[in-house]
Amino acid sequence: MDPNEITEDITLKNLQNYIHRMIIQRGFEKETVDQTLILLMEELGELAKAVRKESGMKFSETTRRTELEEELADVQVVLLVLADKLGLDMCAVVAAKEHKNSKRVWK
Repeated sequence: MDPNEITEDITLKNLQNYIHRMIIQRGFEKETVDQTLILLMEELGELAKAVRKESGMKFSETTRRTELEEELADVQVVLLVLADKLGLDMCAVVAAKEHKNSKRVWK
C-alpha cells in the first residue's frame, strides 16, 4: 500500500499491516518493545501539548508549532507498531475489549 492510498475508510487491520511494512522499510524493526513504549509515551506527551493548545490553555512558543492532527496520527502509528511488536492484531483486541465493555454497567 502506498501512503497515497491510505484513505479514511481503510481498515485498522490494513493500516497495521502497512505500518508493519513501513517499520521494516524504514529500519525500525530492531527497536525493542521497551523502546517503542518509550516512543509512544513521548508521542502522547506531544499530543497532550497539542490538546492543551487546542483547548485554549496557555502554552509555550514551542507548543505553537504542534499540530493536533499530526500528533494524533503519530500516537496511532506508534501504538500500531507496539501492537505489531507484541504480536497483537489491534482490530481483534479492540473488538474483544469493546465486547467486554458492552457488558459492563456504566454509571
